[in-house]
Amino acid sequence: MEKSAILGALMVQDRLIRLNIQMLEGILREIKADVEELSILAEACLSEEEYMRYRDIVLKVEADLLAKISEVIDHIYDIYEVFNFDITFLSTLPEELGREIERLDAVNSINSKLELIITIFEEILLIAEESPKMFAILTPFRVYKEVIRQSLEFNKKLNELSLQKTE
Repeated sequence: MEKSAILGALMVQDRLIRLNIQMLEGILREIKADVEELSILAEACLSEEEYMRYRDIVLKVEADLLAKISEVIDHIYDIYEVFNFDITFLSTLPEELGREIERLDAVNSINSKLELIITIFEEILLIAEESPKMFAILTPFRVYKEVIRQSLEFNKKLNELSLQKTE
């Protein structure tokens, strides 16, 4: 692998790692705010039975979704620390750095974690299909799921383009 190809792959990996961290931190903040705002809306719009079902969804969001997103953010930060250490330690050995970038496989690691988050969103949104009102109230969660799905596809595409240039 040429030095310029390694540098390009390095820059793509760095940016993808950072963009995914920023995206997930932003979504985490928004979901926390939405839970509070949507609870007020749900209380006003839903029947008592639907509201109790909504409260179950909120518990799942807080117990599963927020915890998983936080866990994934921590995982990505760990990847980023290793990535930065490798760059510093192996910067004078481009061939070794290239192999380490491939070994670290940051994009696929991140994408596998994003898929887990999407699965939790799907479980939550499946419950929402029971009622048109619930479906409407939980619209922000469909938006976040789609943002993460698009990010996953973007990561794959950019990684493929980056790898094609290094071959």
